[in-house]
Amino acid sequence: MLSSPLAFPVRLQEGCMTVLDETVLPFEEKYIEVRTLEEALWVLGSMKTRALGQVLLFFYACVLFQDQFSIDDIVDKFKTVRPTFDFPLLGSLFADGLEKEKDGKTAVEHFIGYFDSSIRRMAKILAALLPNPANILTICNVNGALVYVYEELEKIGKEALFYVCETRPYLQGTRLTFWELCKNNIPCRLLCINQAARLMTENKINAIVTGADRATKKGDIINKVGTYSLARLGHYFNIPFYPLTHYPKDIDVDAIEIEERPAEEVFMFLEGNFDKIDSIYPSFDITKSEFVTRPIVVMPSPDY
Repeated sequence: MLSSPLAFPVRLQEGCMTVLDETVLPFEEKYIEVRTLEEALWVLGSMKTRALGQVLLFFYACVLFQDQFSIDDIVDKFKTVRPTFDFPLLGSLFADGLEKEKDGKTAVEHFIGYFDSSIRRMAKILAALLPNPANILTICNVNGALVYVYEELEKIGKEALFYVCETRPYLQGTRLTFWELCKNNIPCRLLCINQAARLMTENKINAIVTGADRATKKGDIINKVGTYSLARLGHYFNIPFYPLTHYPKDIDVDAIEIEERPAEEVFMFLEGNFDKIDSIYPSFDITKSEFVTRPIVVMPSPDY
């Protein structure tokens, strides 16, 4: 059985959370103890965890700090730090879980089990759609999902090779996606995103698979910046684009605030003082449904 620490990067312990520090991977597997809401917000803002990690961080924060803060207060504080992600939805889910379960911890355990089983079902659906051999281009990280996809491909006798974009400037593709694939001996190659068109021209890519931080019922998505360019390239080269989406909503993606990270983060892996040099870092971009072949819905929209 293949596995990855990124599938469950945040865990609840007695009185605190332990968070896998994704900023020091792949050189070190280090865990941070979080005991206060302020520490949780620091972990979130400093990109120590993201994607599924920020979902688990929010849920466990609600469990640990619900006697000190209301759910709405925690939603507001998380959204101030990472405005593009749908923390109000998570707040609604947690509140709904509290009505159905005896306590917050049990509700979160139910959600985690549902998330994991949903991702495994999604992996099975996607594996059936992918060609054989599947030469899959991806960007950023989707927390263990690609490991599940590879398992499902093996079950039905399909071969796979993952082309992993490095994902500037935090290099999540290099430090997270590529690391967890290598850790499981899954065939993969690392590339810069500006090499993608060259590979497509050479017919080395036959599918694009990404995550999605937000999704609409029309099939639009918001994901890590760089996703849109890959979708447009895929559309031009007639390569299917499959985003893994969760909880699609009837929303206008153009109205969602796109988080602007601190400009100096563009230079984060260079030595020197770049505070006075102009740069921009929008963290996400929007891909409209016309460039999406088929969204793979990990979790359907909840009724609450």
